[in-house]
Amino acid sequence: MTTNERYPSQYESWLTLKDGREVFLRPILRTDGPLLVDLFNNLSSQSVYLRFLSPLHALPEDLLYRVAHINYDSEFALVAVIKEDGRDAIIAVGRYAHDPHDNCTELAIAVRDDWQHVGLGKSLLAKTVAIGKEHGISRFESVISPQNNIMMKTLESLGYEVNYFSRSGVYQVEILV
Repeated sequence: MTTNERYPSQYESWLTLKDGREVFLRPILRTDGPLLVDLFNNLSSQSVYLRFLSPLHALPEDLLYRVAHINYDSEFALVAVIKEDGRDAIIAVGRYAHDPHDNCTELAIAVRDDWQHVGLGKSLLAKTVAIGKEHGISRFESVISPQNNIMMKTLESLGYEVNYFSRSGVYQVEILV
């Protein structure tokens, strides 16, 4: 394991949501695959579409592997974890992945439907961007549906400089921090 692959425990924290519930935020682990599948299976078809811009019915194995096996530097994912039925459950993921060939850093977030509208997505997005900034990233990109008003309002409320470019029915979003 190289230095970049060491688990960065400094990013662990507790977050109190608008409704008073608490969730544990931590960097993703390579062993989180089954919890990510559970998260995906508990997303509505609309949430799946807004996250992947495709009507996926299952989380592709190669994508699952890429999301969980990161280097915690140019790739990072922060998960929100709760205890549910006596076991850990991931209810949200915020992640970025830098592609040095295209010199772009993709930013994405997904929040389980029953945990939306309580400030989790906004906090997770802000923390993920802040971690990226610590790692030298000042420009993020995302592709979102024009119907994803929640994401657009969230980006605006966080005070980032955001530019939208319409492309083939979706928005290419540039976020400058």
